[in-house]
Amino acid sequence: MAVATLAVALAAPLAGCSITEKIVGAEPKPVDESPQKARAHVEAYLAAMTKRDATAGRKLLCPTLAGTFDKNAKGEGGDFNPKTTVSGALVTDVRADGDGQKVTAAMLVTPSGGKPTPVGVAFLVTNIDTGWCIAGEDAAVVLPSMPTPASPTPSQ
Repeated sequence: MAVATLAVALAAPLAGCSITEKIVGAEPKPVDESPQKARAHVEAYLAAMTKRDATAGRKLLCPTLAGTFDKNAKGEGGDFNPKTTVSGALVTDVRADGDGQKVTAAMLVTPSGGKPTPVGVAFLVTNIDTGWCIAGEDAAVVLPSMPTPASPTPSQ
């Protein structure tokens, strides 16, 4: 009986809190990787545009965009128009937007024989049952100038 009383007396100060919490602290919260995954997905799409690789670009889209992509990608104003060169593409912003991430990008678009024009476009990137994909693309807008890439934050 004395052993049982001693065990209860020793356990009382720990009631409501595990020994692990006392030693290590609260359970760490998971990191939301959505912004990084969305950014990487759009960067891959921009790289495909720069290389004029429509096949690689199409693989990054959600299945619901496949038909529209097939009709418009290589046409006038399409992301993979063979008469247009895309260069200097970079992601300028990533923010939560409903069930996805809105990823804003800028690039220089040069029509055949034309002058390079800075253009901005926003992509909606989401995670569906088959993985990350681009679910939408806003119409491109002409920018006053090409933004400068952000400098990486030095690690501490």
